[in-house]
Amino acid sequence: MSHVLETAKKRRSIRKYLDIPVEWDKVVQILDAGRYAPAAGNLQSWKIVVVTDPGQKRQLAEACLKQYWIEEASIILVICAKEERMVSYYGERGRQYLIQGVAAMAENMLLTATDLGVGSCWVGAFDEEKVAEAVGCPSRARPHMLITLGYSDEVVPVPPRETFESRVYLGKYNNRVKNFNIVLWDWSLQMQETAQESKAKAQKMWNKMSEKIKHHKEKIKEKMKKKGVDTK
Repeated sequence: MSHVLETAKKRRSIRKYLDIPVEWDKVVQILDAGRYAPAAGNLQSWKIVVVTDPGQKRQLAEACLKQYWIEEASIILVICAKEERMVSYYGERGRQYLIQGVAAMAENMLLTATDLGVGSCWVGAFDEEKVAEAVGCPSRARPHMLITLGYSDEVVPVPPRETFESRVYLGKYNNRVKNFNIVLWDWSLQMQETAQESKAKAQKMWNKMSEKIKHHKEKIKEKMKKKGVDTK
């Protein structure tokens, strides 16, 4: 499996953080990953404000509809973008290109954070004016999102996902395919996928059997003790 795909599958939205600062070299790598995201016309009409001050964090938590967990993060990234330049190049559609570019940049940073062992969360619910005030964002730009960074203090389970065939079509909308690997004649991928599924099922069965064996052993020991047999 691709390393990038593994990282994408491991990424979670983390909302509980340890009181441990994220090393600056990791923060720089995360920010640098954002720079290499695709951008319409390569205009890169975004700016990132890095927030570490506790007072500012509290302001941002308040601005994010009182999501106070945000201030627990080691660092908060506030991503702002200027629409004027995009609109001057592409007209009204430039606004959509700007949103797409900011989202691509954010995903680059989230995946890089995950790869570096840093927890993160994309925050989109906030009062724009209050966020802008907290970081001094000028009127010609506007905040698009916040990203929290910190070492996770929680284990978030894998979120439910729709089935592959219900979301991916071949050639035309609604032309569903049960198994892309077989349709595209890539049997090696299908064999690998089947092997991984079988391994996971076997491990699950073994875990259940181990628990049952352990339970029966304990029961037998209890019975033997009652009969005066030394089980040590």
